[in-house]
Amino acid sequence: MSARAAEVRSIACGALALALAALNAAAIAAPVAHFSRTTLPFSYISPGYPSPLQPVFVTNTGDAPLALSGIVLGGLNPGDFVMAGSTTCTAPGSLAPGQSCRIDAQMMPVSPRDHAVSATITVQSNAAVPSTDITLTGVVDPALNGPILVPAPAYLDFGPQPVGAQSAPLTMTITNRASIPFAIGQYTLLGGDAGDFAMSSNCATGQRLAHDQACTVTVNFTPSAAGPRATELAAQFSFAGVDGFERYSITGTGAGAAQPVTVVEYYNAVLDHYFITWVPAEQANLDAGNTPTKWTRTGYSFRVYTAAQAGTSPVCRYYLPPLYGDSHFFGRGIVECNGTGAAHPAFVLEDPAFMHVFLPTAGVCAPGMVNVYRVFSNRADANHRYMTDRAVRDQMVARGWLAEGDGPDLVVMCAV
Repeated sequence: MSARAAEVRSIACGALALALAALNAAAIAAPVAHFSRTTLPFSYISPGYPSPLQPVFVTNTGDAPLALSGIVLGGLNPGDFVMAGSTTCTAPGSLAPGQSCRIDAQMMPVSPRDHAVSATITVQSNAAVPSTDITLTGVVDPALNGPILVPAPAYLDFGPQPVGAQSAPLTMTITNRASIPFAIGQYTLLGGDAGDFAMSSNCATGQRLAHDQACTVTVNFTPSAAGPRATELAAQFSFAGVDGFERYSITGTGAGAAQPVTVVEYYNAVLDHYFITWVPAEQANLDAGNTPTKWTRTGYSFRVYTAAQAGTSPVCRYYLPPLYGDSHFFGRGIVECNGTGAAHPAFVLEDPAFMHVFLPTAGVCAPGMVNVYRVFSNRADANHRYMTDRAVRDQMVARGWLAEGDGPDLVVMCAV
């Protein structure tokens, strides 16, 4: 390696150390506001009649409390819409990590003339994106005397379901409450996580529904990932030469497996690098020696979750290209992970949630949790080591590595 290349790598390493030190000093937990949908179309509604209810589920998918500071109905025609009394989101209010609330909206036109209307529900919070708009649209139709396709229940919510496991079915009955008949078009699952839901229906395309006639839709939920999942049922219809549609909310939650897995530590004597992984295929590859240089198990390990659990925080995994050490960095918490990517765009984000751990409070893990320490090599070939033995941490510091973490004991995360 040339002297200039070595200098560049040394400068990059120093910048990395400074950036990580700054992130360590900052709060590492952050709230994230997840919305099941941000567009609510209401189709054709007659003046003075409330539409079917349209819910939006707000979930805190972060690792710190989400403070809701405002939920405001505004836009062009706010008088033609209402937030129903069944709304459970409140401002001021707070959602703990993993907790959800619901905003129930309805269209209730006050104008007697035929025209399109729109409004916006603005949700303000302490999330990184502090303001989110939910767009409401619809058409006022004085020729009708009430909603057309009325669902019962108003929406389908499956609640928590193990990832990869199929739920019991839920059924929605859709009734024509209008005084005129109309023809049914296609019924489809539209957008979002539609692939996690399967639908069957006796609502045949071209079928005519007279007043108070109904058909049914049956849905199953098989979550492909942990966390909130959502899609919409789009129901097409036509009457008097006019084509329209209705949208109905379908939601569920993917629940991760409750059994933790073992993270195994490896050491490479040629590189003087440490590496951790819980992935069986990666462990098998390292154990078999299928790498340019040999990695061996150190005998140290700790336990984590592979999917989000109540109170856990995601740990991201970055690959540091050769210029920065040809190594890996495991960032705890959303703030540290996002900050690392912003400060080092050359780093490769391999997984934003490689594993899930608990975060210490003021450097202290909850009772029953295991302290995890982190040290940084502070060399041009940047490398980190993660361990649960404080004596090992202190030995690494004696060798010139830098301890990183929170509180007087410099704890970086908490294992199970």
